[in-house]
Amino acid sequence: MKMKTHERVQVSLLMPILRTEVARIEITPDEVLLVDRMNRRFVRATKEELKGMLPKNVEFSRLEKILMDASLPGGKTELTGKDIGIPSLEKAKVQLYEFSTKEFSMTPTELTAKYRQVPLEELVKMLMALL
Repeated sequence: MKMKTHERVQVSLLMPILRTEVARIEITPDEVLLVDRMNRRFVRATKEELKGMLPKNVEFSRLEKILMDASLPGGKTELTGKDIGIPSLEKAKVQLYEFSTKEFSMTPTELTAKYRQVPLEELVKMLMALL
């Protein structure tokens, strides 16, 4: 995971052992991009489009705060969907570790023509497949 404050959070899901990226979730204050690298498809949804799908208290700034707090000594490093404001993903758990303050570069995810955009409804199916 990489985070640029007030800009974006990128989460890469890697295949064990091979360390190949199989999926990426990129969250900005205005949109969410979910990329399925294995099937070369993606969903890009604006905050407005997601409004009816997510609880009211889900905000980019809240996610940033949770992640920043986790990076502090003694911070909560195991998070569930409920912790980030999505109670329906309560059983999903993410373990955060090896925080770094080293310089890094992060650019918005760009997709080639090999990827096809799928409807917003596929977002839920794609997320459930990751769990």
